[in-house]
Amino acid sequence: MEPSASGPTISAIAMLEKRCFSDPWSENVIASALGSGNYIFSYIYAAEDDLETREMLRAEGNVPGMIGYACGLISLDQCEVQRICVLKEFRKRGFGERLMNELLTAFNAVGASSVFLEVRAGNVPARMLYEKLGFREIGTRKAYYADDDAAVYELETGNGLRATIN
Repeated sequence: MEPSASGPTISAIAMLEKRCFSDPWSENVIASALGSGNYIFSYIYAAEDDLETREMLRAEGNVPGMIGYACGLISLDQCEVQRICVLKEFRKRGFGERLMNELLTAFNAVGASSVFLEVRAGNVPARMLYEKLGFREIGTRKAYYADDDAAVYELETGNGLRATIN
């Protein structure tokens, strides 16, 4: 976890947003969330010795070498996963699960009784991850995205979270 709202962090998140989402957050939205005490962020970086990846990311404005991030919102005793992304070339390596585990651990630390998230109905790999972590589907938001419905998930944390940091 990194609380910094530095320029390089904002630029790196903005680059990830543009590469991973059809509706990316603007740098202003990112800076606002980073500056708010209601959001939790978690990051994954390219290995220090992976110079090729770090140089490619730096060329795109991602100076810190961030390859993924997650963001969650705390609202009293309920929390919501707002964003989670890992660059395509780094997927299927456990980074998404690690980011989710870090967020869920932080949510547990603030006493969350439940965690919610929305995911594209067609995003099967993400849905499988959420279900593996104990989330259950509780509904659908029709046409939530321009090209897909959203599946709504909840994780009740009354007995503690099942997630652990690897």
